[in-house]
Order: sequence, then C-alpha cells, then structure tokens
Amino acid sequence: MNAQQIEQLLQRYWDAETTVEEEGQLRQFFNGNDVPQHLMRYKDLFVYEKFMQDEHLSEDFNERLLKQIETPVVKAKSISIYSRLAPIAKAAAAVAMLLALGNLAERSLMQDYGQMAVNDTIGQQITSPSVALGDETESAGLQTKDSLSRQLKAIEQQERIKK
Repeated sequence: MNAQQIEQLLQRYWDAETTVEEEGQLRQFFNGNDVPQHLMRYKDLFVYEKFMQDEHLSEDFNERLLKQIETPVVKAKSISIYSRLAPIAKAAAAVAMLLALGNLAERSLMQDYGQMAVNDTIGQQITSPSVALGDETESAGLQTKDSLSRQLKAIEQQERIKK
C-alpha cells in the first residue's frame, strides 16, 4: 500500500467509515518498518493494541483483588444480663442514696427543734401543733371549732358543779 491509500484509509477511519478488514490493513501497515515520517504520529495508536494483547493479568490477581475487597466479618458480642441491667441498677442506687441523705438531713434538722416532721407522723404520736397538719383555712376553722367545743364543755361542767 502506498502512502496516499493509507491517508485515505485514515480519513475514513476518523470518520468511522472503515470496515474491520480495512482497520486490519491499517494495523498491519503501522506495525511495519516502512511508515512515512508524516504518518509516524498515528503509529502508536495502532501499535498499542498489539502491545496490549501481550499484557496479561497474573495468576493470583483475583485472590489479591478479593482480599482488598472483602470486609472482615465482625462477630456479635454477647452481652450478659448483668451488663444490660447495670446502668439501671446504678441509677436506682443513686436515687436511693439521694432520698436517704435527704431524709437523714430532714430528721437531723427537725431534731434540732425537738419536733418530728409532719410526713413522718403516720402511726406515731404528733408533738407538733395541729395547725401544721393541714390547709391553713381548714385547720384554723377546725381549731376554732375544737376550742369552742372544749370551752362549752368546760362551762357546762362548771355549771353542773355549781348546782
């Protein structure tokens, strides 16, 4: 083939109009030694395919690739019932400690005054006045009523004694 036919084939190659046989002719031409100087810039394009056909992957390529891709298997960690309930038990112990310390502080403060706390008097004898047991308006009314009924009973007893 002469240079002019090769240039026409190259033009058809760039326009994507060549057949497989014509592309084979171009490869054969550029793989030879008699390539004109002005066509040398295209030689690498057609020699590249032949050069790459000689390149092959190594035998252990798949194994090396799979080692890099595979993720390690993470085994599930078994959690005991103690480790699950430990935070709840710690929180409950902290609340119990706070309540115990609050109760202890309240008792020590009330003992300084010689009286018991109102909320500790269930089932025990009350040493504080009855006014402190309820709402102020109700307890004041009850206290007044109680004192009036005691006064009336005392007056009635005195009248009986006088008679």
